Amino acid sequence: MNENRLNQLFTAAKDAPPPAPAEGFDLLVLQQIRRHPTRLELTISDVLGLWFPRLTVVAAAVIALCVLGDLVSSSNDPGLSVTAAQLSEQYYAEN
Repeated sequence: MNENRLNQLFTAAKDAPPPAPAEGFDLLVLQQIRRHPTRLELTISDVLGLWFPRLTVVAAAVIALCVLGDLVSSSNDPGLSVTAAQLSEQYYAEN
């Protein structure tokens, strides 16, 4: 088949309206689905995709709690420079 004829066929197919399904086709499909249900097999990525919105909220809450806990614990303790100075004084006092 030459290329010109092939292009004419593609152009005609593109311009033609799509064929309508047979009457009652949707009911036949639904009957087949009900008669032969397939088992839904989820992959790990499917499960993570379903749980992702909930996991992000939980992860954000855990991060916020960790930051809050760090702020609370650091407000009661002396600063890092004070602690380092105390440790160095103890080290040099022992040696």
